[in-house]
Amino acid sequence: MKRLSALDALFLYMETPETPMHVASLTIFKPEAPSDDLFARFRAHTAARLDLLPSYRRRLESTPLGLDHPVWVDDQPDLDYHIRHAALPKPGGMEELRALVAQLHAVPLDRTRPLWEYTFIEGLEDGAFAVYVKVHHSAMDGVAGMATIGVIYDFAPQSGEERAPRRLVSPDPEPVDGIEIASTAIGDFVRQGFRAVASLPSVARALTKTAPNFVRDAKFLYSYVKDMPRTPFNAAISGHRVFATASLPFAEIRAVARSRGATVNDVVLALTSGALRRYLSERGALPEKPLTAGVPASVRPRGDAQLNNQVIFTVSKLPTDVAEPLPRLAAAKAAGEEAKALFSDLREFVTTNVSIIGAPLAIMGIARLWAGARAANYVWPFFNLVVSNVPGPREPFYCVGAKATHYFPISIPFHGGALNLTVQSYLDTLDFGLIACSETVPDAQRIADLIVEDFAALRAADAEAARPDFVTSIAVALAAKPPATHQPIALGEAKPERAAAHERKSPLGREIDGLAQATEALRRRLESRDADVADAAAQPDRPVAKGRRSAEPAEPAPEGEAPKQRPPEAARARKAPARSRQAGLAPKS
Repeated sequence: MKRLSALDALFLYMETPETPMHVASLTIFKPEAPSDDLFARFRAHTAARLDLLPSYRRRLESTPLGLDHPVWVDDQPDLDYHIRHAALPKPGGMEELRALVAQLHAVPLDRTRPLWEYTFIEGLEDGAFAVYVKVHHSAMDGVAGMATIGVIYDFAPQSGEERAPRRLVSPDPEPVDGIEIASTAIGDFVRQGFRAVASLPSVARALTKTAPNFVRDAKFLYSYVKDMPRTPFNAAISGHRVFATASLPFAEIRAVARSRGATVNDVVLALTSGALRRYLSERGALPEKPLTAGVPASVRPRGDAQLNNQVIFTVSKLPTDVAEPLPRLAAAKAAGEEAKALFSDLREFVTTNVSIIGAPLAIMGIARLWAGARAANYVWPFFNLVVSNVPGPREPFYCVGAKATHYFPISIPFHGGALNLTVQSYLDTLDFGLIACSETVPDAQRIADLIVEDFAALRAADAEAARPDFVTSIAVALAAKPPATHQPIALGEAKPERAAAHERKSPLGREIDGLAQATEALRRRLESRDADVADAAAQPDRPVAKGRRSAEPAEPAPEGEAPKQRPPEAARARKAPARSRQAGLAPKS
């Protein structure tokens, strides 16, 4: 017997008919050849792996009178119930597949059985098939769900080459009766008091560690609450769902992130912001202030294979108030850094196991009262939507020999948060799964399509910003002053010591060098011409004939002697008298 932690049990207490608390995934597989027995093979394959997944072989048992959190007890699953078969009218496309998944995701899991279901979906175009996996969030979080891939699926197309799957946790003990469950609940409550006292030193250490940041964190959270706008997503919801998908090349997203000094998660937040900005603007509902995203963050230690929830929520601004792609990415990066600082402080106080007598009944009562009163329509939201990024497998996996091509995550909308956007990487693709209330966000696929369009705009803006500015290059070359020993280089020539370096440059670099040399030669020619013009302007009395300067007029000679011609140098030394004679003034005797 294993009792649920407080965090695991919280997903049970918050569940209402309109907000089933299960998470899911949709994986698309492409067989190399058509086959008529895919479902039979899949069912047999899954049944053979159940011994390695104890969470698939247990169900919930509540404590008497709701004294404490429920416990897991062993149960033998009915495979005809848990492994289901569906088919789309051939050839089924993504639109039909999304509609079917939305219907499947709207149905709550049966708490009297193990809390999981698999639906094998055939009929997709090109012979592909899909597997929809639904598991209650009380049983595992997104990171834990990723661990089941290596158990249910294979990492090689042929069974003879596959790695042996690893058991995630040890098997549960035999079932126990109600008396033992009740006595254990009371014992846990008593022990919880001792554990609370024993934990005081660690709490004191956490307070000491985070005290310097208390004012900063308080201001940070207050600014989020104060500035948070209300959107159409922040309303009470129904139990009907709509599912949307988008896929982007992971390598290109990572390249843009690196060129901007950002992370992949920053790019995801920026793309989400850009898509929501356009979506809300098209509907006349774009607020002036930026939206806020609730961002789940895992606190699971590395190597922890327990299939429970180890996650906390932090918040991050979505720069929906920024119009251009690159500034929007910069704003998303800054918001992400703020959120990380808050997260580092919050994780110091994370606890996953608190037992309080009567807590189940109290929390369930509050959840039902909140849903029945549709309070989300009036109460200000904690955040506008949930955006989650879950790292996926970096190697291909297979189902009955067929390779997985896409792996879409599907999460939970709730009262006050009608839209949930979860992202998961797989191989070279980033797959987006959007799940929403169909009455509040009926056209969720429009948001998914806008994410793809916004990435195209971001990629184009990044490429444009990376191009060299030729005007700036020329201006820099003109402004550069050559060293004193610099000698002009004729066009088409290069100094020997520069030739090798010139050849090593890229074509674009050589083109820039050529432009700089041509500009330098032009500058020197213009300087030489300006000097000649200035010299001529300083001597306006020197007529020019046939390209030669005229001789200076002769000086008056004494009576009886021939006039003397003044040498050109002497004439230039006596410019003023020469100008006076040209003006008709007689020289002094």
